[in-house]
Amino acid sequence: MVLLLPAVIGLQVWRDRVTPPATEAVPMLWVQSPELARRMTLSFDDIAADIYWMRAVVHYGGERRNESAARHRYALLYPLLDMTTTLDPSFDVAARLGAIFLSEGYPGGPGRIDQALALLEKGQRHAPDRWQYAHDIGFVYYWWAKDYATAAKHFRHASELPDAPNWLKTLAGTTLIQSGDRQAARAMWSELGASADVEWLRRTADYRLGQLRALDDIDALTTRVEQARQRLGRMPQSWADVIAARILPAVPTDPTGVPYSLSDSGVVTLGAGSSLAPLPVIGSAK
Repeated sequence: MVLLLPAVIGLQVWRDRVTPPATEAVPMLWVQSPELARRMTLSFDDIAADIYWMRAVVHYGGERRNESAARHRYALLYPLLDMTTTLDPSFDVAARLGAIFLSEGYPGGPGRIDQALALLEKGQRHAPDRWQYAHDIGFVYYWWAKDYATAAKHFRHASELPDAPNWLKTLAGTTLIQSGDRQAARAMWSELGASADVEWLRRTADYRLGQLRALDDIDALTTRVEQARQRLGRMPQSWADVIAARILPAVPTDPTGVPYSLSDSGVVTLGAGSSLAPLPVIGSAK
């Protein structure tokens, strides 16, 4: 034993020196066909789905804790989630939470918006009346893709499904404003205000319509300020200069009656104390 122990240590040191470093292990899922897995599990689809779901959670957690820059990170996440939701199409937690895992940006997640949407659309095909799927699809477009117009479309679709909460309607309208499509947003808020059966929704519609009008006013007033600059040969310092240049008849006010503010550099904004502030940052009027 005394002689063999140093020999073993020396042999291991020699082996480490001459053996090439281990290559990166490629994650693998032996059964890759969800339909094949369904046939193999016989009548135990739900149990198998739970197992694959637990594997997906463990895989995601392990990869998130892994600080390496391996190119195969999160490689099994979508296959495991796809397997889970095929074995149990009603497993909406796996689809919805799995979509969050998939859409989170790298390195905290794989940053696969396409896979997140595929998983949610798969669940939506199985349960088209569940508003949660349409909402989650809209969320992915809103938060990760920054596609506000498409997000608003899905939020509105969600609001029209059975048992959908009222706040989805306001979410759709607010997202439309952010998309820059003021005409569509104005039409939607007008419709909501006219058909609302609760007071808070009517007040919200009036508030958003006031903001849309203020945005249009600011665009128009910015043009008037430029006209005054050309006529005066300098940037107007106040509304009095614009009025003196015969561009406006009086100090303009927003829909709440508060005068708009004009800076020395010609920027038009809401006046101090306006209840419409802050205005959403969107594109030009449409």
